[in-house]
Amino acid sequence: MEQSDTPFEFSTVEGFFPTPVWVFDLPSERASVLNSRLRASLESMLMPLPDIAKGATWQTEQNLHEVPEFQELTALIQQGATSALQSLEVEQSDLAITACWANINPRGSAHKSHTHPNNYLSGVYYLKVPPGSGMISFNDPRSQTRIIVPRPVTHNSYNTLSQSLPVEEGRLVLFPAWLSHSVGPNPSEDVRISVSFNLMFTDFTERMSAPLWQGLKLKRPE
Repeated sequence: MEQSDTPFEFSTVEGFFPTPVWVFDLPSERASVLNSRLRASLESMLMPLPDIAKGATWQTEQNLHEVPEFQELTALIQQGATSALQSLEVEQSDLAITACWANINPRGSAHKSHTHPNNYLSGVYYLKVPPGSGMISFNDPRSQTRIIVPRPVTHNSYNTLSQSLPVEEGRLVLFPAWLSHSVGPNPSEDVRISVSFNLMFTDFTERMSAPLWQGLKLKRPE
């Protein structure tokens, strides 16, 4: 009988407290048509384009979800958000887009690590991704993991403090608004264009902000 190298009858690794990041890709033909239309809309709204220095980041106002030309994209964002809530298996409630803006990044432009306060979900949709510029990075939100950091033999989801996700034109990425994320410098001579957004429950104060537990009922004076 062949001897086992381990004294254990069974062993496994459980991934407790995972942080979800949702990725949705449009069919290439639909993405190409939608992205061309959205880029043309941005150009028409922003003409003449401001002079953006290399390494600088330029962003539009945060009301693109109210612009008629962006209604197809906002519908896709809402569909993605509904799918995210379903995967979390939480009570369904209306999520409203609270802000939506375009990011125009010339060569050298980057986004430092940040979060999106006072929202439940955040995300980004990619309109134009030059070669070599398609990546978004997420940072481990657990500060305790930085106390002892052994040198990894091979990087994996259990021993790294940052995870990078490749992106491409027509990709929609959703993530918890509290999750710290960043985007590295654009190495291309062409601009990188994406649309970022936030979502929040419309009835948060009315239905969700109350405690999730029930206390003893008080006797009211007659």
